Amino acid sequence: MPPPAQVPAAVEPPRNGLTSAPSPSVVSQASSVLEADSLHHQEDSDWDNGSSTVTSSIMDYEFENGRRYHAYKAGHYPLPNDEVSTAIPGSPTSADLLAKSELDRLDLQHHVITLLLGGELHLAPLLNPKKILDIGTGTGLWAIEMADRYPDAMVVGTDLSPTQPTWVPGNVRFEIDDVESRWTYKKDTFDYIHMRYMIGAISNWKYLISQAFKHTKPGGHFEVQELDPHISSDDGTHIKGQTMIQWTNMLCDASGDYGRPVPRHTEYKQWFEEAGFVDVEEYLFKIPFNSWPKKKQLKEVGKYQLINYSEGCEGLCIGLFTRVLHWQLAEVQVLLAKLRSEFRDRTIHAYQPFVVLVGRKPDPADTSRQASPTIVSSSHCGHEMGFLDQPNGLSSGLTFPDELIECSLNHEMVSDNQPTEAR
Repeated sequence: MPPPAQVPAAVEPPRNGLTSAPSPSVVSQASSVLEADSLHHQEDSDWDNGSSTVTSSIMDYEFENGRRYHAYKAGHYPLPNDEVSTAIPGSPTSADLLAKSELDRLDLQHHVITLLLGGELHLAPLLNPKKILDIGTGTGLWAIEMADRYPDAMVVGTDLSPTQPTWVPGNVRFEIDDVESRWTYKKDTFDYIHMRYMIGAISNWKYLISQAFKHTKPGGHFEVQELDPHISSDDGTHIKGQTMIQWTNMLCDASGDYGRPVPRHTEYKQWFEEAGFVDVEEYLFKIPFNSWPKKKQLKEVGKYQLINYSEGCEGLCIGLFTRVLHWQLAEVQVLLAKLRSEFRDRTIHAYQPFVVLVGRKPDPADTSRQASPTIVSSSHCGHEMGFLDQPNGLSSGLTFPDELIECSLNHEMVSDNQPTEAR
């Protein structure tokens, strides 16, 4: 496994408490064409709620195919929650050939998204938030970092699994709760609600977003950060990754059959608006599968995403493939061996779309309701994404200096002459 790269320093909020505008890479990354690197690299508690406390029954985990799963509302979420890495069958026991424990993978996934967003934990314009909710908090890493960034806020993280640390900042609280059950917080409780990587866990997205609207304070924000698993590329080379395409398609189909449909990244905006959110903004990104991009930031993102998927792909699919598709464990392992080989292939310039949606709950004191920016696909320039046609900034109050608002006229991905196999 390559040594971990230096993590960019966290972006400090301005003294007035208002978050700064997203960095240029955050604003323009989705609209730009990804250029492949020509070099061959070796590294690739004042609220009433009915949530559960940690009891022995909640800690009485279920085990299946050598993986550990949550006990509270068992079977609701098909991904494991184990803490111990296991050797990949048929491979020598070494650090880079271990099936990553799910909790380690979640922490690595957090690092990938933080890199992708230029060090930002959120894109919503927050002004001195006092109450923050993190839905599906996982290991609680995002909630803990938010508590450090906003020391005057109380941050609550909820999850089906009690896998969060016990030593945390004093303004963090973790609760065992099912976000799809009736929310028992009081109406208009939170200044900001955050949700990330909940695909495969939600049966009714419209209901969930409507609950977030109900419990967001007027003037507060709701933010969703989600992956669209469907594979794409700017130069058509993703077609060579047939196992990758097969794997992601089967994951989406099996999740749908499991009662957890996987939305496309274009669906969330309408659900936000139907729930009542205004000034809905959409940011689109591309997450490469390995270090093939030429741009330094995305090369780093891809390097860690390769580790994330190579070591975590078993946990992502083993539950759905064996429960829904009725595959045998050995069949899954054969598929994953082929999959890992394609993950490493730097001639496949594939990526997955990653979308961030931010909506504001209107305040009755507002004298006017501003229109939401027009959002188009990530293959278009920034002015068509609602950035360049607002010289004074987005309706949320975010502003972008002219020198940071640039749009490339070249929409075709520039590839290079690379080796056929990455290491």
